[in-house]
Amino acid sequence: MNTNNIRNQLYKKTRESIMLLVAVMILSFTLGSASFADSPEQTEQYRYALGLIQRHLYEEAGKVLTRLLSQPASFSQSDGALFWLAECEYRQKNNVKAAGLYSKLIKDYPSSIFRDRAAYGLGWAHTNDNNPKSATEAFAMVSRSDRPLWVDANLKRAFLMVRFNMDTEQTVMVYEELLKETTLTAAQRFECHLQAGIGKFNQSIHRQALDHFSKALEICPADKKQPLQFYIAESHFRLKNYKEAASEYAKTIGLGPDSQLGQKSAYSLAWCHIRLGEPDKAALLFEKQAANKSSVVRAESVKNLVDLLMNMHQYEKAIAAIDNGIGALSEADKPDLAFIKALALSRIGEFEKSLTAFAEFVKKYPKHAKTDEAIYQTGLVNVALSRFKEAIEFFEKVSSEKTDPDLREKATYRIGECWFNLGNIKLAGDFFNKVIKVFPKGKARFDALYQLGELAYMQESHADALTAFEAIAATKNELAPQATFRAGEVLMKAGRLNDAIVRFQDYLSKYPDGKLKEDAVFKIGLSWLELKDQAQALAAFSQLMNAKGYFRQEARFHIGEIARSLENYPLAIQHYKAIIAEDAVHPLASRARRAVGISLYQTKDYKGAIENFAAILKDYPANDAAIPESRLWFGKSLIASGDIENGVLEVLKVPVLYPGSEFIGQAYAESARAYARLNNINKSRMMYEELLKVNPSPELRQEAEAALKKP
Repeated sequence: MNTNNIRNQLYKKTRESIMLLVAVMILSFTLGSASFADSPEQTEQYRYALGLIQRHLYEEAGKVLTRLLSQPASFSQSDGALFWLAECEYRQKNNVKAAGLYSKLIKDYPSSIFRDRAAYGLGWAHTNDNNPKSATEAFAMVSRSDRPLWVDANLKRAFLMVRFNMDTEQTVMVYEELLKETTLTAAQRFECHLQAGIGKFNQSIHRQALDHFSKALEICPADKKQPLQFYIAESHFRLKNYKEAASEYAKTIGLGPDSQLGQKSAYSLAWCHIRLGEPDKAALLFEKQAANKSSVVRAESVKNLVDLLMNMHQYEKAIAAIDNGIGALSEADKPDLAFIKALALSRIGEFEKSLTAFAEFVKKYPKHAKTDEAIYQTGLVNVALSRFKEAIEFFEKVSSEKTDPDLREKATYRIGECWFNLGNIKLAGDFFNKVIKVFPKGKARFDALYQLGELAYMQESHADALTAFEAIAATKNELAPQATFRAGEVLMKAGRLNDAIVRFQDYLSKYPDGKLKEDAVFKIGLSWLELKDQAQALAAFSQLMNAKGYFRQEARFHIGEIARSLENYPLAIQHYKAIIAEDAVHPLASRARRAVGISLYQTKDYKGAIENFAAILKDYPANDAAIPESRLWFGKSLIASGDIENGVLEVLKVPVLYPGSEFIGQAYAESARAYARLNNINKSRMMYEELLKVNPSPELRQEAEAALKKP
C-alpha cells in the first residue's frame, strides 16, 4: 500500500539532498577549503563539474569528471568525483554504468563520506535495472551514520522485499527495525506497522500481527482504513476469536458494504456466525451475497448457503438457493449443486422428482466424481418408496470392483437390507456376511454384524445373536451401547434372566448417560418380576420415578401392580392415580383407571369402585378395549354393594355385547354366584352351564362342575 507515494517522496527527498550537497561543496571551494595537494586545474575542473551538476547538465559534468579521474596525477577528492560521476550516469538513466561506479567507490573508498550515498545510489540503480535482490542488498549497506538516508534506504529496501515477495521474516525485521526510529513521519510509521503486520499475518503469527495492525489503525489515513480493518478482523478469525472477529468484520462492512472488501467481510462474518453456533444469521448474510450479481464472493456464497441450508435440514430453501444461484457458478461447480438438489428433493419426500434429478445427473455427468454416489442415492430413494428390487439393481451397479471401496461396502450392506425387507432372510444374511468378509476393516462391518445378530434373534438362535451383539459390545464402535443393551434383551428372551440383569447393569455402568438408560432400568425391573423378586423389581422401577415419558408411567403402573399384589392398596391407588393425573391420554391411563377401581373394590370401597367404573364407561366408547372388563367390575361392585339385580344385568352385558371377550367366563361365574345369593338356583345353574361352554379356566371349570353336582 502507498508504494507509489513512498517512492516519489524518497526520490524527491534524495534529489533535494543531492542538490544541497552540491551547493555546500561549491561553497567550500569558494572559501578555499580544497586541499593544497591538488593542482589549481584539478580544483577548477572539480568545481566546474559540480556547477554543471547543479544546473542539471549531467552529460557535460560526466565528461569533465571522467577527464579529471583519468589524469595520472592524484586528486584528493577522487572519491567525490567518482560519486558525482556515478550520479551523472544515474541521472542519464545509464543504470548499469552508474551501478559499476557506485560499486567501485564502495570497494575502493570504504571510509569515504560518500560511501552511504553510493550504497543508496547503487540500490536505486539496481531497482531501475529490474534487479530487486541486488537493490535490497545495496540499500542494506547504508549505515546509520546518516539517519535520514538510512531510513529512506530501508523504507525502499522493505518496499522491494514486499513487492517481490522476498523472505517474509527478513522483511518484517526491516520494518520492525525502522519502527525504532523516532524520526519517522506518521505516514511512514503507518506503512511500517501495516507491512510488519501483514508479514506476521502471512507467517501465521496472528497475535503479533494484530498488535501491529492496532497501532497502524491509530494513525491510519481514511482511505486505508477499510483494508486495515479487514486485516484486523482476519487476524481475530485466525485466532478463533470469532466474537471479536464478527465485530471487526461488521466495522469493515460499515466502511463500504458494496466494496469488494465489504462483500468479503460479509462472507467472513457469516463464517463467524457459523463458528458461534448462529447458522440463521450466517444464512442471511450468504443469501444477500448470493443475490448480489456484482458480489466478488457470490459463487462461494451460493455454495456455502446451500451446504448450510442442507445441514440445517432446510431442504426446500436449499433447492430454491440452487435454482436462483446456479448461474453464478463455474461449469466445474454446477454438477455438485445438481447432485445436492437431487438429494434435497429426496429429503422433502419428492421421491419421483429426486429419481428424475439423479437420472439426469448420471446421464449428463457420466464420469463425474459423484456419479456413483448418485446411483447409490437412487437406490436409497427406491428403498424409501419400498421398491426394494429396483433398489437392489441400483446398488448392484456400484458394488463392482471398479467402484470406490467405501461406496461398494455401503451398497453391499444396503442389498442385504433390501433382501431382509423382501423377507429373504438367507440372502440378507449372505450379504451381511459378505460385508464382514470382504471389508474386514470397513465402516459398515459393525452394522452388518448387528443385523446378523437381529436375524439370529428372529430365528430364535439366541446363541448366535448373543455372539454378534457381544462382539460389537466389546468394541468402541458407536453401536457398542446398543449392542450391549440388545445382548441383555437376547438373554431375557432366552430365559437367562440373571445374566440379562448383569448385562443391563453393565450397560448402565459403561453408559450412565446412554439413550437406553431408562429402558435398561425398566428391563431390569421386568427381569426381577419374572424371577418373582418383587423387592428388587420395586427398587428398579422406583429409579424411574424421575424419568420422562414412557418409562415413568410404565414404572408407576408396575409399582402399583406390585403394591396391589402385596395388598397395599392405598400405595397402589396412589401410583395409578398419578399416571392419570399426569397424562390422561397416556396408553396406560385406561388400565390405570380400571386398576384404581379394582383396588377400591378389594378394599371394599364399593361406592368408590362403582363411581370409578361408571366414569370409565362414560368416558370411553362402547368398542374400546377397556369396556368389557370395566363392565364386569362395575357389575361386581354393584353386586358387592347389595344391588345384585342391577349388578347381574351389567355383568351379563359382557357375553351378550362382547362375544369374543376374554372376560365372558368370569362374567358367567359372577352371575351364577349372584343368582345363588338371590336363591335363584335354576338361574345360577344355567349360568354355570353357559360357563362350561366357553372353555373356562381350570379354577372356574372346577367351580362350575362342583355347583352343578349339587342336588
